[in-house]
Amino acid sequence: MRAEGFEAVYTLQGGLQAWQQAGYPTVSAETGENPVRATQAEEAPAPPRHAASALASPGRPAAPPRPAHTHTFLAGLVQHYLVEQHLPTRKELTVLFVDIADSTATVLHQPPEVALALVQRFMGVVTEIALENCGDVKDYEGDGALLYFESVAEATQTALTIRHALAHTPPEGQAPLRARLSLNVGSIIVGVIGSALRRSVALIGPSIHIASRLLKHIPPGGIIATEAVVERLRQETPALAQRFQVWDPCLVLKGVEEECVMAYHIP
Repeated sequence: MRAEGFEAVYTLQGGLQAWQQAGYPTVSAETGENPVRATQAEEAPAPPRHAASALASPGRPAAPPRPAHTHTFLAGLVQHYLVEQHLPTRKELTVLFVDIADSTATVLHQPPEVALALVQRFMGVVTEIALENCGDVKDYEGDGALLYFESVAEATQTALTIRHALAHTPPEGQAPLRARLSLNVGSIIVGVIGSALRRSVALIGPSIHIASRLLKHIPPGGIIATEAVVERLRQETPALAQRFQVWDPCLVLKGVEEECVMAYHIP
């Protein structure tokens, strides 16, 4: 793999055997079928982050090994719950909303093929960076996406990395895309919605609505967060907390009811 240009390769301790013993699904290269029964995976613990694979793409710096702590809600686990029927449940999650700033001028006035290519490039960058930071994409909607994380620090680092990546890798012959990003943390209900014919996993909670409304108040290239995010960072990752400045001590968010939120931003 290094010969192909990957800068670093981290392997799961114990290899495939350890993965299978933990009850995680594997796919047969010959049949494409999953030989691990669902009953084996139902109560399997999450793999330690420091032991998980982390591949650095050619031209992108290698992601550092994860710290030795473990979490119980990792990227893609909502899909596991959807299959295994372990819902509804309540989790404390950090959500990150991201969308293309000035999308009407940047995207919608383009020919359809160009508009689609721009959105695809944007979503590709957003998705890859989220996954590299132990997050996942809950929804793509138009020119924006909702990401979720268990770690406030990893969500914040994702926001910073997305902003940097977009600014420094513009589409050929075009101006760099700029994003608006908003962060919040809180208790969220994870549950199945839909019917037997079409199902999905929903994330429901006040923190999601507040983050969505915060997004409308930040200028292009801005990162805005609630006081809850900054307070958690002060406890867990002070260096990241110090990057935030007060944006508005009482930012009024209009929704069903007007709500005053202390908002912070990273210039």
